[in-house]
Amino acid sequence: MADNTDEEHLDNPTNIQPENPSDEIIPAKDTGTINLNQEPVNMEIHAHDLHKAPGHGWKHYIFEFLMLFLAVFCGFLAENFREHQVEEEKGKQYIHSFYEDLVTDSSNFNSLIDKFQIKLSALESMSPCYDSLLSGHPSANCLTTIYSNSTYFPDMIYTDRTLIQLKNAGGLRLLKKSDADSILLYDNLLRTYKIAETTGLQEAQSALRETIASLRNYEVWKDTTIKPRVFAIYGNNRELLNKYFNQLSMYSNWCKARVNDLQKLKKRNAALIEYFKAKYHYD
Repeated sequence: MADNTDEEHLDNPTNIQPENPSDEIIPAKDTGTINLNQEPVNMEIHAHDLHKAPGHGWKHYIFEFLMLFLAVFCGFLAENFREHQVEEEKGKQYIHSFYEDLVTDSSNFNSLIDKFQIKLSALESMSPCYDSLLSGHPSANCLTTIYSNSTYFPDMIYTDRTLIQLKNAGGLRLLKKSDADSILLYDNLLRTYKIAETTGLQEAQSALRETIASLRNYEVWKDTTIKPRVFAIYGNNRELLNKYFNQLSMYSNWCKARVNDLQKLKKRNAALIEYFKAKYHYD
């Protein structure tokens, strides 16, 4: 009977199991342990963590609004300061340019005054010349000098490059009020002079030219070889001669008025040169 039992065991080898379960060998595929139930790492960054703003709720939003407003306001102040600095520098450039124009005009005024003084000196002989012509014994060519000094007048051409920019490009707003007022007063004197020059003085000059054309004896004038030419009166027209000397007298008065205006301009010009030179330390 024992033999049969052994055969049964040999015929069923799969039924053999180790007695101790702890001795079972487990393949070592991965020693790391994965916890499927582990919670995910929280990657969210909250606003209060980022800004560290105090308070909660509406206090937090008020704080952020104030910070944003402060940032915008500071940016506005910085930009406004920068623009102010640029405008101030631009204003200084205008002043320096105007100062250079003043220096240029200073010599021009002196030249104009000298030319008018020469004319007025020649016109001082009007009365004696008129008397000699009426007596029939004119002094040596007295009308020649008068004629040569009454056919034109020197135009005032001033340097207005900076004045045009200041008035047309809005440059006056960049200047200090005291500087702008001084420049405008000077500009007003210049414009007043030019108005008188192009109206009253020009009209007196044109009237003289028209009368002298009727008074001059062309027959004698065209064949004269003397330099300067001798002025010869056409015929014996006392009425025309009287008209001519009346016009000369008016012309002389206009020239005197222009000299007075030029003296004022010259004085104002010199004062502005000293003013800007001392204020802005120009050489």
